[in-house]
Amino acid sequence: MSGSLPHRVRVCLLIPTRALPPLSYSVPDALVPAVGPGAAVAAPLSGYSRLGIVVGEEPSGERPLQEIRRVIDRLSIGPELLELCRRISDSCSAPLPAVLRLALPPGLRDAYRVLDPAPGWSWRPGSRVSRGVLRRELGGEGLKLAEAAGRVELDPVPPHPPAAEWATLLRDAADGELDRAPRQRQLLETLKELGGEAPVRALLSGAGASRAALPRLAERGLIRLWRRVERSYIHGAEGGGSRGSLAAAYPELEALSGGGALVWRLPLREQAGAAAAAALRAVGRGEQALILLPEARMLEEVRRALVERLPRGVRIAAYHGGAGAERAEVYEAAKRGGVDVVVGTRPAVLLPLARPGVAVVVDEPNESHRSAPALEYENAAFHTRDAVLERQRLECMELLFLSPAPSLELRAAGLRELPPRELPGRPGIRLVDLRGSGVALSAHLLDEIRCCIRYGGRAGVLVNRLGYATVVRCNGCGAVATCLRCDLPERFHRRTRMLVCGGCGSERPAPEACESCGSGRLSFTGLTVERVREGLKRRLGTGIGLHTAELSEDLEAPAVVGTARKILECEWDLIAVPDADSLLQAGGFRAVEKGFRILFTAVERARSRLAVQTRDPEHYALRAALRRDYEGFARAELSRRRAAGYPPYSHLAVLTLEGSESGVLHAVESTRPDPGVDLLGPIPLENGSRWQAILRARDRESVAAAARRAARGASRVRGVRVQVDIDPEEV
Repeated sequence: MSGSLPHRVRVCLLIPTRALPPLSYSVPDALVPAVGPGAAVAAPLSGYSRLGIVVGEEPSGERPLQEIRRVIDRLSIGPELLELCRRISDSCSAPLPAVLRLALPPGLRDAYRVLDPAPGWSWRPGSRVSRGVLRRELGGEGLKLAEAAGRVELDPVPPHPPAAEWATLLRDAADGELDRAPRQRQLLETLKELGGEAPVRALLSGAGASRAALPRLAERGLIRLWRRVERSYIHGAEGGGSRGSLAAAYPELEALSGGGALVWRLPLREQAGAAAAAALRAVGRGEQALILLPEARMLEEVRRALVERLPRGVRIAAYHGGAGAERAEVYEAAKRGGVDVVVGTRPAVLLPLARPGVAVVVDEPNESHRSAPALEYENAAFHTRDAVLERQRLECMELLFLSPAPSLELRAAGLRELPPRELPGRPGIRLVDLRGSGVALSAHLLDEIRCCIRYGGRAGVLVNRLGYATVVRCNGCGAVATCLRCDLPERFHRRTRMLVCGGCGSERPAPEACESCGSGRLSFTGLTVERVREGLKRRLGTGIGLHTAELSEDLEAPAVVGTARKILECEWDLIAVPDADSLLQAGGFRAVEKGFRILFTAVERARSRLAVQTRDPEHYALRAALRRDYEGFARAELSRRRAAGYPPYSHLAVLTLEGSESGVLHAVESTRPDPGVDLLGPIPLENGSRWQAILRARDRESVAAAARRAARGASRVRGVRVQVDIDPEEV
């Protein structure tokens, strides 16, 4: 391996804990040429070999060190991917072992290879045995002794994808060759009838024979027995497109030739085609393309578009968390250059590529591009956007972000933008002003839905909530109760009837009257999916479908009520939004941006009409969304964020602690942030066993460093578990 290090190195052992820093080891002379940054090694800890990644050199010294036992070259990730993992770990305050695990083949098992079996062992040389089996059979000390004696060595392997046994005809039998082997003759005849190649299961069933005769046919050289992966995630393009036609459809992509990262505001329906065109540019140069999607449900649609549009011979692979053992097949193929285009979800951002050329992020602001944090060390919470930007800087690949309305973080980053593509047409829009009215479903909204159904159209009714409302709103003037300190909408806790701010943690009793106009007509319960569905059934006298992540019913009904995520997956003749205010005035500093994006997308997904109810018709985000004015919204919202000190002009770390009240308070009290880092909280969450504290600073490095120290400190308190989320989607 190039870039070899001195004979003393530091190794990050892939053990799930925050408490263990990289350890120092010496390198035997025979291994020095193969040990460099990113090398995968087996190193001892407490007598057992552990898988680790070399992360740097150890200054020379007199202290004796344990030796690295072996280099596992097929698992090495190289210096660029190592540096990417290190940057993700630092910026997200995630344990480095958790991030490095994502850069290795999925599903690695702690297996050992038997080299020199001792007398009485049941394993042969070359056998692979799990650590658990070895410890059960040999005992803990026996395994240590076996490793020290060189009888076994750590040899982690990914899971094998499910494979079926196949038989292939090599030649026909000579005259008289099978006269005394009728079963073999029958199998050979059946294989010929099946086209000369078939799964063994189908062959045996067709011949009415057992498997015993098959090995004898193979020994005679008449057939070949082999195993084939039953379900492969690697496919060939079908040649439906050509370089010229794709380039002509997306001429703006010539700007990628200058390198760097670009942002392209593009309607959702055009993003798969743009991704295919960008991928073909890289493939034409002999490089690989990486297409990153927010959700696995989109993967088949985009993969199919690539198969249909890219020229024949281009190899396309799918890579996502739900692929199981087959994901390891794609990992190995991408690493050795055996695929041209990889389309995958967030884990693919750390996939090693032999010839990285371009990365494309589809639907960039989608929240699913960011993983949810897990307690302790179980996950590394980072955003695809941040990780792929770091990768582009390290590997000098082209990078393209696609979205109709990019995130404000991306806007504030000041990346180059391609000229946006606008919608070819827009729906007619009806804005219903509910100020002064206490009704949930106005006559105007009901008329729009009736008209759509009467003329054979289909209506999607978009509702933001499944459960109870979390804000207090005045039915008179439309004002929402907000925190006096943070200017964020406060969350209403039904059990305690208290208003709680998610920004600073302050709480106060819910008011009896509107603090803006004095009206006593306050609403504590917003519209929910179930409530809207029942109301439409009652008022329209027809069946109404339901579409949420948890439940789907009567999806063929002329009107379907559902959450934004489900309703905006497809186009509708009419989209009705009974409560736009709940989108824009939910809790959290990102609520306005999220609400804007939902309404902005609704304009694209509504083929004919869009009907929106609101008690705040002059809201800047609502007006901008209905006009598809992303520029105007971004200017206004970024100005508000800057004035309030919210991301992207400051950075937050949310610490969620689980444990006893005394343990959590002790852990937080031991956290002493540096100057310039504010600590807010902790505040109890509603279930009583979890607490939340927030660190805030102007720069991300400071808040991430403070979060790392806080997490390490909390992990030392007995009974306390902690999760860290840097710049979360919701607070």
